[in-house]
Amino acid sequence: MRNRVDSVFISSVLFTIAPVCLIPNFWANVITKHDRIWLARLDSGDQLATLTRSDLSVVCLAVILIGLIVIWMGYLKRVYWTWAVMFILVWVWAFPLMVMPILGHPRSLSIPEWIYTAIYYPGSARAWAESVLLFLVMVIALFIPVKSFFLSGEGLRPIHELSPKLIGGSVVAVLLIMITLSAWVRLSAYEVSPAELTSWQQFPPPLPPPNPCAKP
Repeated sequence: MRNRVDSVFISSVLFTIAPVCLIPNFWANVITKHDRIWLARLDSGDQLATLTRSDLSVVCLAVILIGLIVIWMGYLKRVYWTWAVMFILVWVWAFPLMVMPILGHPRSLSIPEWIYTAIYYPGSARAWAESVLLFLVMVIALFIPVKSFFLSGEGLRPIHELSPKLIGGSVVAVLLIMITLSAWVRLSAYEVSPAELTSWQQFPPPLPPPNPCAKP
């Protein structure tokens, strides 16, 4: 069995896991009929922002669905144009949505502080860390099977069917990698020096006493 066939399958699994992990966040922003009641209580500005976020989430869910169909109907069979579709999905859809806001936002935390905050405290820091992690998974999935899609001077080699053992082993390996990365983000220890921990408790040095000889 060719190694390139294995790489296409692993890439397909990674391309499936990363977008699926984003579905709950997008689905939570979709406005339903039951949400119209509390939406009417908001002012016009908040209503517009909420509806815009809902429409954007619906579009993202549609993009994810199209991507999954392309992956399992053509990408897994090494159809050339499907790699271009996934390239567009990663760099035209995922990058502006998941990474570009971080690059354009002024950083108030250093990278070690950001990692520490993402590990120990829920909030925006952890959400953006997970977005960057999922984007990196998609980038890895995009470039793993490049040789399988674009062969130079060798022609198209026959594709062998994947055995159930290989499929099961690959899925388990990918899931273990994802669980390990998620546990590292959420649970791994991050050392902070005692000076940094007590820096907020240190008071500034006192002012010098007034000079009695100085003229008023």
